[in-house]
Amino acid sequence: MITVKATILFEGSFWVGIFERTDKKNYSVARKVFGGEPSDAEVHEFILHNYHELKFGSPQEFKLVIKRMNPKRLQREVRREMEKIKESSKPSTHAQDYMREELEKNKKEKKTLSKKAKEERKEKQFSLKQEKKKEKHRGH
Repeated sequence: MITVKATILFEGSFWVGIFERTDKKNYSVARKVFGGEPSDAEVHEFILHNYHELKFGSPQEFKLVIKRMNPKRLQREVRREMEKIKESSKPSTHAQDYMREELEKNKKEKKTLSKKAKEERKEKQFSLKQEKKKEKHRGH
């Protein structure tokens, strides 16, 4: 069974939809910028007609572990976490962490591809230069 959770939030100057897809073993996230504040009907319409256009990241495996804890200890832990969230400007959710990792991974891939292309281009220019040099030399 696959579950999809949609969260609409205001980020910077745009409204953004974060779509989380979870099945028994994997978890993946997609992001859609809506621009202006979307109504519930617009979000529903988007999901019905444009869900297939969402680009979900590579699935990550996750394991849900539920640990029983003393209620008073749990309450103290929750209070500490809430204080940490208040101190930091934005709380970090699992989906945001996932998107950040995907962005970093894509950035590294793009960097290696562009570096490889640049080296190939330089090598091609160098070989052309060498050929021209040989042609000039042969003429005399």
